[in-house]
Amino acid sequence: MSTFRVIAGREMRLALRNRSALIAALIFAVWFPVVSILGIAAGAGEDAAVITAGIATITLPVGVFMGYLFCADAFLREKRDGSIETLLCTPVSLRRLWEGKAAGVAVPAYLMTLVSAAVTIAAVYTLSSAPVAGEPLLLLHLAVVVPVWIVAAAGLIGAAQLALGMRENQILGFVLIFGFIFLIIGLQQVAPAGSGISVTMEAILAAVGIVLLALARVIAGKVTKERIVRTIP
Repeated sequence: MSTFRVIAGREMRLALRNRSALIAALIFAVWFPVVSILGIAAGAGEDAAVITAGIATITLPVGVFMGYLFCADAFLREKRDGSIETLLCTPVSLRRLWEGKAAGVAVPAYLMTLVSAAVTIAAVYTLSSAPVAGEPLLLLHLAVVVPVWIVAAAGLIGAAQLALGMRENQILGFVLIFGFIFLIIGLQQVAPAGSGISVTMEAILAAVGIVLLALARVIAGKVTKERIVRTIP
């Protein structure tokens, strides 16, 4: 079994056993999108394009937040309890450690986002019979764009948490999560999507997500073990 699979599997198991993180994720995954989409559906009536765009607009920030939520426990936890020093003594490169951890937390974050999307779609049908569940672009959005952004969010935040001290991480975490959300909103405003989601908008979002993921990989490659040791409280 590869080192990457071992690290990713360990992080997935820890994330799925973390009841506090799961409860917080579930509350946010249900409350925020349902409240938002009910307002959109009430105003849109039977307009499937507008409702589909609303679901896509809501699920992407939810996915990014889920990546942040699970990532914070994966990277900072080991700094707080000092167990990261043991990991640094193993013959595993920091980039491979980062890759495994980012992928491991992205899986439960993505699953929780899919739960959020399902609840959101179900909420839509309480007010409207617009056929949004089978929209091809919405399925593409959930299957491609959302997971790319989740991994990018987990990767960037994780790399920053490895490199920075605990106090800096408390500030940077909020800066990054709001930065992601404002970037998503900005891209959706710039993309010529009309009244609904479009191929152009999905392509732009996917491309930006890939660029952010590549940036996270570069940052993670610049972090050294000495730097991490100096930031352990």
